[in-house]
Amino acid sequence: MPESALHALSTALARRGAEPATWRAGATRLLVRASMPAVHEHGGLALAVDGIAEVSALAAGYASRGAPGLVAGAEPYALILADPARGALVLARHGDGPPLYYAETAGGILAASEPGALLAAGVPAEPDEGVVGRFIATGACDDTAATFYAGIRRVLPGEVVEIAGGTRTRKPMAVRDGAGRFARSVLDAAIGRGRIGVRFGHGLAGAATIGAALTGPEGRRALTVYSATFPGLTTAAADFAAAVLGPVATTGARHRAQPHFADELDLDGLLADLGEPVPDLDSYLTWATARATAGEVDTLIDTSGGGAHLARVADRLESRYGVTVRFPLRALPSTGPVLRAELAAIVEGTLPLPAAKFATAHATHSLLPPLREVLVRMRGELAAALLHPRLPGARRPSWEALAGLFAGGQVDSGAVFRRYIVERWLRTLAPPAPPARRPHRTAKSAQWTRVSVSTEVFAAGDKLPEKVAWYVSECLAGLGRKAYRRGRWHVLLAAHPVAVVQGRTRPVWEIRPGAVARALHRWARPTAGLHDPWTAQVAVERVGALRAAVGPAAVHGVRGPRAGGVAVVLPPEEPARVATEVLAALRTALPEEAYATLGGCAVVGAGGVVGVAGELDAAVAAEMCADDPLATDPIAVVLSNPPVRKGERRRR
Repeated sequence: MPESALHALSTALARRGAEPATWRAGATRLLVRASMPAVHEHGGLALAVDGIAEVSALAAGYASRGAPGLVAGAEPYALILADPARGALVLARHGDGPPLYYAETAGGILAASEPGALLAAGVPAEPDEGVVGRFIATGACDDTAATFYAGIRRVLPGEVVEIAGGTRTRKPMAVRDGAGRFARSVLDAAIGRGRIGVRFGHGLAGAATIGAALTGPEGRRALTVYSATFPGLTTAAADFAAAVLGPVATTGARHRAQPHFADELDLDGLLADLGEPVPDLDSYLTWATARATAGEVDTLIDTSGGGAHLARVADRLESRYGVTVRFPLRALPSTGPVLRAELAAIVEGTLPLPAAKFATAHATHSLLPPLREVLVRMRGELAAALLHPRLPGARRPSWEALAGLFAGGQVDSGAVFRRYIVERWLRTLAPPAPPARRPHRTAKSAQWTRVSVSTEVFAAGDKLPEKVAWYVSECLAGLGRKAYRRGRWHVLLAAHPVAVVQGRTRPVWEIRPGAVARALHRWARPTAGLHDPWTAQVAVERVGALRAAVGPAAVHGVRGPRAGGVAVVLPPEEPARVATEVLAALRTALPEEAYATLGGCAVVGAGGVVGVAGELDAAVAAEMCADDPLATDPIAVVLSNPPVRKGERRRR
């Protein structure tokens, strides 16, 4: 394995500890990043352990019994063991120990506590389509060896993976089961000591966790309880929190309500920390709460009940923010009258009577708003991702999900959320490259040089003529005086920003595609420009089904949402007048000698030139923009080329 790969692993894991500890024997190298990093050597073996374990006992157990000897003690842990004598690398997780990942590459085996470190070391960031598809359909993740990355595998809880001589052996060990354990003992073990916080969660379980945290072995203790609110959305969280936490406040608990706005969820921050998607909004709130509590509490008790991905969530939060997050309800049966009776007994024995009565009466109460309402609030970002999906084969199901959501039809909101977060994750793997700024030469004529002008995004209500004039003047200043002294020059302006500034856009969530539009979208010829059902619906409304289906895009003049866009754009109003206003603004913005050689301005739409002003013929303007130069940059400056002298050849 090259030294650069080890350096990349070390750098990617830097948030886990400032200084690394390393070990090397031949081609095998171990590196530990932690607050107190150490690689332990015993009898020719090297071990790196994350968790609480007796290292000498593990080494002795492995030497005498092989892989089964790596399971010892009561606490969960993860380890990497190097056995140079056998040429073996052993990866193990005892119980629900910290996550551990590995990748088999041409240069050898790479292992790390986060997949991001393996990616930094050169493992390709290619999604596993099977894992992604199963996740979207069911929400299941982190429960098999396969990860969201095709080239990376995880060690499962209670599993040993032994790689020796090119052979990989997976050996499942016994995993401790919480069935039959008393709820109070599980909660007490999770809560521990120090500064304790509780994320107020679902119904009776959430109330029981607060009661257990308030009354430890030493009696009453200070406690901070965090609850999530969603201003403007339908949720009983505030009422539930007031009914349960109001009486509790007199016992020493401090309540902090954390507002979350559906259209401002920091999913990119979540994915940057966790490395892979999570299946639900509750997991996002776990992450957001722990991030906000950093420095206030040492341990955050979370009442989320299930999901193998929670181990990943807890591991990343502790390494990033120094908050230990524990999920005690994972160690208990998820349902059943016995568990409910135990939780009710904890509530009645620890909380004031009014709080206990309310919590018991609302045992299955959820504090989350309806997910559908959250998704509708997120409609802008949601549509931007699902209208232009990166997941192979996802276009039709993504569009159908959007159409059902916005039309109020039957839709699996959980699957829509998961599809959305997958698309956000895919964008972190390969962010879009910024558009290149480059000059363009016309293909049909040697008389012109066309220069594209990049701009900011235009918005409704912008002063379009003044903004265009500024961009054009800046372009000419960069080109120098010779550019406009050669002869007449012209400005081409895309119709799209003109329509946007005029407010002639319709977001897809305001459009209800009918049966005709859906059929046209699927069967109309490509030149019709009906690339999605929303564009087809607007075209049908403008010119009728027949003309929309058989005519080119110029017939209806409608443009569908561009990459990253969420609106169907109608043709601009009075484009010739707009071109005249641009020329007037240029008169003020340009030097006199530059304006003196300005010929005219043309507004160019989906089917060609839709408006001209000044000394520019529409046919000449059409020739200038025959190859659709404004598809990416909304403005182009067209300059006259110097005349070719007799005997010279024009450069191309």
